[in-house]
Amino acid sequence: MYLNYHHLRCFAAVVEEEGIVPASKRLGVSHPTVSEQIHKLEDQLQLSLFERRGRRLHLTDDGRMIYGYAAQIFGVGSALLDAAEGRRTGRTVVGRIGIDSVLAKLVVRQTLSPIMDALGAALQLRCIENERENLFDQLRARQLDIVLTDSPAYQSTGESLQSHIATKSSVAFFAHRSLRLKGRFPTLLDGAPFLLPMPTTRLRRELEGWMMSAGIHPHIAAEIEDSGLIKAFGQEGRGVFVMPSSVSDEVARQYDVEVVGVAEDVEVRVYAITRREPPANAAVAALFKAHGLPSESPA
Repeated sequence: MYLNYHHLRCFAAVVEEEGIVPASKRLGVSHPTVSEQIHKLEDQLQLSLFERRGRRLHLTDDGRMIYGYAAQIFGVGSALLDAAEGRRTGRTVVGRIGIDSVLAKLVVRQTLSPIMDALGAALQLRCIENERENLFDQLRARQLDIVLTDSPAYQSTGESLQSHIATKSSVAFFAHRSLRLKGRFPTLLDGAPFLLPMPTTRLRRELEGWMMSAGIHPHIAAEIEDSGLIKAFGQEGRGVFVMPSSVSDEVARQYDVEVVGVAEDVEVRVYAITRREPPANAAVAALFKAHGLPSESPA
């Protein structure tokens, strides 16, 4: 039995676009053509890939299994095209980096700069920002080489991902002078307006624990997902905000704010999430070397 990759691509498009109509638009073919390709794939595999519930198609268990393989196949194909493009342009290393949207971009830059220094003009980075679970799915499907996020990947039996701490730093508290905070750190934070990361983040949970133990009762002015927006509001004096102390000089200079204290007990970590295998991509290998990470998967 020979696999028809055109049928498989139509199937993957229906899954990713969540319907035959949007899939046909993406592929530039008619709706009946997409339906016909799906039926041919089901006939070839002798499996039902979709079931209809009301007006929507849903993957069957077999469909989910087949899509997992399809995502890996097209992920490898994408990596092949990237490698070929790199050869043509003289950039022999293409690094596909997934970046969790909760990470501060200054810290991401700090994490990635060493591999840019190490590989120089041979490297082309492709940085994709998204929510972590979407990035993990792309990593499993080999559409990404590594994911940077703020917490380790959940480990379960048979999980194909592994987590390494790439960088870590204590947390600095920043405020614009217009806030006129008085007293000594950390008591000067009590009752102050705060610009906090979202409650779902690891940093927020650690901050809340630290504040509780220090007797700090913040006034939450805003909860913000984007670190750039937090800093922009902080620059206007809208509230106190936190950033890793490793970038405190740069944050203070760029946003005209002052460091009012450092919480040594609160850590900001950047985790490098990879597939559970030795790093084959030279960009990943360079990142491992730059940050002293093991070059092989743990047993």
